[in-house]
Amino acid sequence: MSLFTTLTTGASGMGTQSAALSVIGDNIANLNTVGFKGSRASFADYLPQNTAGMSGPATIGSGAGLNAVATQFGQGSMSATSSATDMAISGAGFFMVMDGDQAYYTRAGEFYRDADGRLVNAAGYCLQGYNAENGDLSHSLGDLVISAEPAPPSATSTVEFSAVLSNSDTTTYTGMTTLTLDGSASGATWEDLPDDVWTTSVTVYDSQGASHEMTLAFEHTADGTWSWWALVDGEDVGETAGNPVELASGECTFDEDGVLTGFTGTSTASSGYTWADGAAVEDIDFQFGVDSLGESTGGSLRLTPEEDSAVSTISQDGYPMGDLSGVSVDVDGTITGTYTNGEDIVLGQVALATFASVNGLERVGGAMFRATAASGDPALGAPGSGGRGDLYSYALEASNVELEDEFVAMITAQRGYQASARVISAADQTLQELVNLI
Repeated sequence: MSLFTTLTTGASGMGTQSAALSVIGDNIANLNTVGFKGSRASFADYLPQNTAGMSGPATIGSGAGLNAVATQFGQGSMSATSSATDMAISGAGFFMVMDGDQAYYTRAGEFYRDADGRLVNAAGYCLQGYNAENGDLSHSLGDLVISAEPAPPSATSTVEFSAVLSNSDTTTYTGMTTLTLDGSASGATWEDLPDDVWTTSVTVYDSQGASHEMTLAFEHTADGTWSWWALVDGEDVGETAGNPVELASGECTFDEDGVLTGFTGTSTASSGYTWADGAAVEDIDFQFGVDSLGESTGGSLRLTPEEDSAVSTISQDGYPMGDLSGVSVDVDGTITGTYTNGEDIVLGQVALATFASVNGLERVGGAMFRATAASGDPALGAPGSGGRGDLYSYALEASNVELEDEFVAMITAQRGYQASARVISAADQTLQELVNLI
């Protein structure tokens, strides 16, 4: 080999070390880039040249060149944030974002709601996932939207009641059965309810979300038997204000141990009453512990020898209209909206993409990648499924670049560059000696 070849060999060494420094510099520059994955330069020797040696044919290398710049997809550390739509992946997978018809994949989970409610990254690309309608997730992938529309109201369909009724007074009464409870002007007033009647109340909702105060009244009408009534004020159903209207009534029977064994209930509301705002009064299911067939239901009603009746719990399943007050994201990517009416409603689910070969992804900038033939097509699914990582809200994945390692690599590349430059310098001096011989 000639000295001129030595010059090019040294130059190739300077080129490879220069490329290594460029990769290291890029890693260090992106030390604080969310979701950034560091790269590593790898090199390969050039085709060696054959030459004759004293012991036979020999080969001499002709330098090195850049073989590949491989992205390192190791896990970055997580840092806490104050935004629910900041998300970090722990494990395998990428967020999928769309720019029109072009799909990109990223580990950077900084997302925001745009004017249309879509979750977008800083570039305005839309996060992909499964939207929900009425709390049910779709099977179709699309732009994730967190709608600011209020949650619609839901009418009360069930009232669940747990209480003890005092059995200290064994006298039976029938005063309630003599009252006219239709809310008419000539009907009974609230003041007409007998003193022996025990009452409690619960707020129920109609289909328009309006609230109504419902009173549950109980009267000891026979041995082991209590009659009950569900009452609302006449004003609520377009009748006389201050006069109660019977929406439902029935009987509860108890055994000698005070355990509820039978229950009957008839809705009078379904025969024609409507709420004053136009919403229809629904046939509410009252659950006191057993139903009309003697089967167990929610709630618990029993007798007590104590002097006072008492309610322990009373609940109903209706609610008014509510405004969105916040969102949360579970580890499986489920996005839940919290509303001012106390309801939590599923709004969507984030999808994660995995690839047969992540090293085949093409880096396109902005901490994003594009699928190629070498990576294979994306396999999309929910976080935590199919080998995909878990998703953590209020967190971001930091760059996986380790500054200490980069400094060591930088020193090595710098010394390699200097040494290659010395090879060129030595070859140049030798050539100068050769020229001086002529």
